Amino acid sequence: MEINQPKNAGANLLPAMKFMPALCLDFDGTVRRTKSGKPFINSADDIELMPGIESKIWSYRDEGFLIIGVSNQGSVAYGHKLPPEIDYELNVTLGLFERSPFHIVKMCYHMEGGSVEPYCHRSLMRKPDIGMLVMAEYDAYNAGYMIDWKHSLFVGDRPEDEQCAKNAGIEFRHIDQFLTND
Repeated sequence: MEINQPKNAGANLLPAMKFMPALCLDFDGTVRRTKSGKPFINSADDIELMPGIESKIWSYRDEGFLIIGVSNQGSVAYGHKLPPEIDYELNVTLGLFERSPFHIVKMCYHMEGGSVEPYCHRSLMRKPDIGMLVMAEYDAYNAGYMIDWKHSLFVGDRPEDEQCAKNAGIEFRHIDQFLTND
C-alpha cells in the first residue's frame, strides 16, 4: 500500500521558530559587582547590580533580544565554593532586579588546574571557549528560538569574555562602553 502525501508535508511538522539576536552578558564585573570592592564575591550579601545595568539590559530585551548570562565560576574547581553556593548567589543576583531580564543563564564551575573533581579539568564550557553559548543556543532552540548570532552582542569585562565573543564570531563590547553608549 502506498501512502500519498502532499509536497512539503514534513514542513508542517517543524515547530514555528522565532529568529532573534542575543545579548550575552558575563556576570561578575559586568552584571554584578561586590559592595565591598573586593575582586570576588565572598558572600551573597556582598552582591549589588552594576549601576544602570537593569535598564540597559531591558532596553535590549524590549528591542527583541534574547538575554543570555554566561559566567565562569572557577572557585568551585579550587574548593572555595560549592555549586549550591554559586546557584544561591545567582538567585540573589536575579532577585536584585525589579524583574529578571534573563531568558537563559549558564555557569561553568570548571577550571583546569583546580583541585576538586570533576571540575579541575579543562572544559569547553569555560570561557574563552564557546560551550556555554552553544548550550544556550540549544536551550533557546528547545524553547522555540533560533539565535541570530550575526546580529548578537557579547558584553564583558575581561579578556576571556572578549576572546569568547571572537571565538563565536559575535561583536564584543566592554561593560564600560556598553553602559555609556546608546
